[in-house]
Amino acid sequence: MVSDLQKKIERYEELIKLGQLTSSSLDIKQIQKKACTSIAKLLDCEKVLLYRKEEKLQEVVYRYQIDHNIEEVRFAIDEHSFVGACAHYLATLSINNVKMDIRKKRESDLVKSLKPKNILLFPLVSKGELIGVVEAINSNKGGFDEEDVHFSEAIANELTTTLLNALLFEKQQRMFIQVVESLADAIGKKDAYTGGHTKRVRHFAEMIGKEMELNFNEMNDLLLASVLHDIGKIGIEDSILKKRAPLTDSEFEIMKSHPALGHEILKKIEGLENVVDGMRFHHERPDGKGYPFGLKDGEIPVIASIISVADTFDAMISTRPYRKGLPPMVAYEEILKYSGTQFDTAVVAAFERWFKKSRMYKDSTLVSQRKAS
Repeated sequence: MVSDLQKKIERYEELIKLGQLTSSSLDIKQIQKKACTSIAKLLDCEKVLLYRKEEKLQEVVYRYQIDHNIEEVRFAIDEHSFVGACAHYLATLSINNVKMDIRKKRESDLVKSLKPKNILLFPLVSKGELIGVVEAINSNKGGFDEEDVHFSEAIANELTTTLLNALLFEKQQRMFIQVVESLADAIGKKDAYTGGHTKRVRHFAEMIGKEMELNFNEMNDLLLASVLHDIGKIGIEDSILKKRAPLTDSEFEIMKSHPALGHEILKKIEGLENVVDGMRFHHERPDGKGYPFGLKDGEIPVIASIISVADTFDAMISTRPYRKGLPPMVAYEEILKYSGTQFDTAVVAAFERWFKKSRMYKDSTLVSQRKAS
């Protein structure tokens, strides 16, 4: 009797923890990961998968990571699969004999590898709209009972609220970045190169950041800083910014003022301190020969160091009116060459890992391109 009571207490304690996920993080990926672990304890089962409804498609999707690759499991919202039927009917499904159910043929390879004997599925619904589906696999008790079904309703209520909060925050972040990109595009109207350059630097920086496994907040700061890294150029005279020839020494000194100008534009915005530093210090170097402050290794924020590599790489491969861009493999080799002097070593290592997985990497042509240059 005491054992049963203790189990129920532990269940309710775990349910409370599930409801506290939003307060601990607004990173949707972390919430999903922690939620699946918590639900597996609540339902005492081997595995839990959390599928999210795709906004523009009649599908639900479960995403998971293997090494550095993101894999997907998708189901149409219809009655032909376990997950699809749960989503279609917005109903809890308890299947305690998977082998006898024809829908098992539609199950994903991921779930098939678990050799499912029993499955409990329940929808996450808000105001009649599907948010997602939870799939619990292989009860350790030999099957999911009525108490598990009852608890799934409580889990669904807590998790739906948590996910809605995280999704709202994620949507607000996307909107904010879009607004920032619109601001950065204002520079593109002055200088077509800078406009396209900003989008490419953001992409390269994001790829490096993923390789460095930045957390949710760091990645958000990186994306914003990479979009804003040249915002100070809005204060540079058009005669310099649009010049179709190499800059003179005096013109280059004026151009070098753009991080300071960017700082003046953004410094009063609360909550963007890390973003502003990423923008302001992206021309600093570990050897102390950068600008505007001559910071050295250890003094330069990681975000700024990432933008430095992304910015320089794009600058090298981009064609300007007065010079042709370098082949990506040659620019890649240059980045590696100046690791530890012009660029942070850890950032360069992450850049190398990403670049080798990209379509730009052509190992067999490296030597010939270097010789040709």
